[in-house]
Amino acid sequence: MLPDRPARAADREGVAKAIADLLLASGAELDAETRGTPERVSKAWIEDLLDGYGKDPVAILESSLVPAPKKGELVIVSQLDFHAMCPHHLLPYKGVAAVGYVADRNLVGFGKIAEAMDALAHRLILQENLAHRICGSVMEALAPLGAGVVMAAEHGCMQVRGPKRPQSRVTVEAWAGAFERDAELRASLARRAEG
Repeated sequence: MLPDRPARAADREGVAKAIADLLLASGAELDAETRGTPERVSKAWIEDLLDGYGKDPVAILESSLVPAPKKGELVIVSQLDFHAMCPHHLLPYKGVAAVGYVADRNLVGFGKIAEAMDALAHRLILQENLAHRICGSVMEALAPLGAGVVMAAEHGCMQVRGPKRPQSRVTVEAWAGAFERDAELRASLARRAEG
C-alpha cells in the first residue's frame, strides 16, 4: 500500500529550480515568455497536481458517515471527473469514474467520495493503483458489504508520445466484497461508468 502522507513537505523553491534547470537543459531559454514558468509550474504541481499527499482518503470518508436506513442498498456515484499524474512519464491523465458500494451499517456523503478520490488522484499514481486504492478506502471507511470502482481515462503518455493514439482510453476496474462475487453488481456499476 502506498503511504497516505509524504515523507517531507513540498519544497516550492526546489521544484521551481528543477523546472528552470529542465527548461535550460532541454535547450529552451528563460526569456520574457518563460521567465515566470518555473514558479508557475511549481505552484501548479504543489497546489493542484500533487496536493493529495497530505490528505487521508479514509479520514475524509469517515468524516461524514451516517447510519444506513437499510442494509444491502446499492449506492453509486457516477461521472466523477478526475485528473492524475502518471509516475512513469510525469504526464497527466484524466477521465471519469463510478464508485459504488453495497451499504451495511453506514452511508457517506457523495461529495466525500469525490474528495477522497482527489486525495488519491492528486499524487503520482498509476490508474490501476488509483482504482484499487479508492476501492480499498471505501471498504476501510464504510465497512460495506462490497465496493467497486470503474475508471476510464485518457493518458497523455499514450496520446502525445510513444504510441501516439489520441483517441485511446484506458478502463480499469477494482472490486471488493460482494462486487467480487456478483456479476450483476459489477455490470450495474460498469453501465453507470459508461454514462
